[in-house]
Amino acid sequence: MSAPSMPAEINPAERSCTAENTKNDLEKSSADVLDNGTIEAFGYVPAYRRVVGALVGFCIVISLTSPLGAIMVAGVYPITYAGYWGLSWGWILPNIMMIPQVIAVAELCSSMPVNGAFYWWAAALAPRRASRAVAFIMGWLNILSLATHLASFSYAVGSSLGQTIGYFVEGFVATRPQLMGMAMGTVTLWASLILLRLEKVSIVMMTTAAVLLLSCIAFIIALPATHAAQGLPFAAAADVFGDFINYSAWPDTGIAVLLSFSCALWVNTLWIAPVYVTEETQEARVRAPKAIIQSFSCTAIVGAIICLIFAFCIHDMDAAALDETGFPLFSLIHRHWGTNETAAFLLIGSVFSCLGGSGMLLTYATQIAAFARDGGLPLSSYLVRVHKRTNTPLFAAALLVLLTYLLLLLSLSANASDIVYSMATLANLLMWCVPITLRLFAEEKWVPGPFYTGRRLSWWIHFVAAVVTAFFLIARVFPPSGRTLPLNVVVIIGVIVLAAIVFFFTKEFQGLDLDALEVWRHEYQQQRLGGSVDRRD
Repeated sequence: MSAPSMPAEINPAERSCTAENTKNDLEKSSADVLDNGTIEAFGYVPAYRRVVGALVGFCIVISLTSPLGAIMVAGVYPITYAGYWGLSWGWILPNIMMIPQVIAVAELCSSMPVNGAFYWWAAALAPRRASRAVAFIMGWLNILSLATHLASFSYAVGSSLGQTIGYFVEGFVATRPQLMGMAMGTVTLWASLILLRLEKVSIVMMTTAAVLLLSCIAFIIALPATHAAQGLPFAAAADVFGDFINYSAWPDTGIAVLLSFSCALWVNTLWIAPVYVTEETQEARVRAPKAIIQSFSCTAIVGAIICLIFAFCIHDMDAAALDETGFPLFSLIHRHWGTNETAAFLLIGSVFSCLGGSGMLLTYATQIAAFARDGGLPLSSYLVRVHKRTNTPLFAAALLVLLTYLLLLLSLSANASDIVYSMATLANLLMWCVPITLRLFAEEKWVPGPFYTGRRLSWWIHFVAAVVTAFFLIARVFPPSGRTLPLNVVVIIGVIVLAAIVFFFTKEFQGLDLDALEVWRHEYQQQRLGGSVDRRD
């Protein structure tokens, strides 16, 4: 679809004057609204060029996830809490359990392809009287989720860089302040990259995804080949899939099992990235859900292969679990490949992970702008502005960078990685849970999109997804050590309570255009009755 001409800065907070005007717009461009996912039907004026296709959406997720590098950083969790079992079932089981979540989110995205995603869906599906409050509280929770994810992935890149430097500089061990500095430097690099035009950032994402996937293939071939060449014994399949050993401070086996899912729950969450750029995506109602399904499947399958290769190449799990560096999978590769080869391999991965992370800041900034156009933030008139050349809300990106810097101060804690990673996972799960649950009670508020599993099956998929999400939330509430304060939970509850208090004193927040929503739903009903919408029972 051709890009509309726009001024240098655009304020997408402009609303359609009345529900009648919105209805007229719908009648004039019904096919465009229903087929291409434009947002006029929801009462907004388009602010972005639609330059993201299905391939770019898929590449963004792969670039952000960096499955091999992310597993190498977070692989200490399944090893510590479950040994071999953690590397096999600790990845496979949670990914299988996530499938209903993925389908549910894909259906929500196909139904309402609008930036703001989870907070917007929750407000649209909530009872009318509660919509404004739900939108405000969920909007602030969404900001926390975005900032914590940026902090966690930048910290992971910093940790990887710290380990890589150690292979180049003998005796170098990164301190917590140094790791924090590298993480902040990574975020700063991401901020500089989004000053490029979105079309050029898309090229960066595609290149990064290709290199990272090739590095995964190289690893999958090289590690077991080197293991065999050195005459080392492979772990038995009975051990890889059946040997459960808890090396952690938690004496309870059940809790250890839950905590062994931490790696999978953190690594394979960025399949939601296409949701965040629907207003920049061509034919978003069709292509965004497709990118979601493809991205999740790719990361889940590639991640399973990586975890199993690591597991079979660990012939002494006791030594791996007690690794002094805290990164047993880095040490495993180093022992197999030697210093020079390991350093070169990790350097390539770290560099391209740094580049790929810029897509995270780009996609997340659009969520800040979406909340601001509804009046949910101070200085909203600045935060909603989309720069014409870059096709990016630069002020929103700057706010997100500042919040990420503040959250990275938590990395000075002795339990830095545990706090940063678990908080990101918790906030994300909570964001998913609310709209998925509200979908169960939406009744006539629910309007299916092109990606739809059918009336009965869809309801049950969302029900299972809500239950699974609640289960994962409980799993991540437990602190990694039974003796530590769950600071992640304290921060999240604090943000929710603060948002609820602020809501009662704010008069500027508009919330969603509920009249436009009603017109949009009426349009769907008219088309369904006319036979133009396929409703599978």
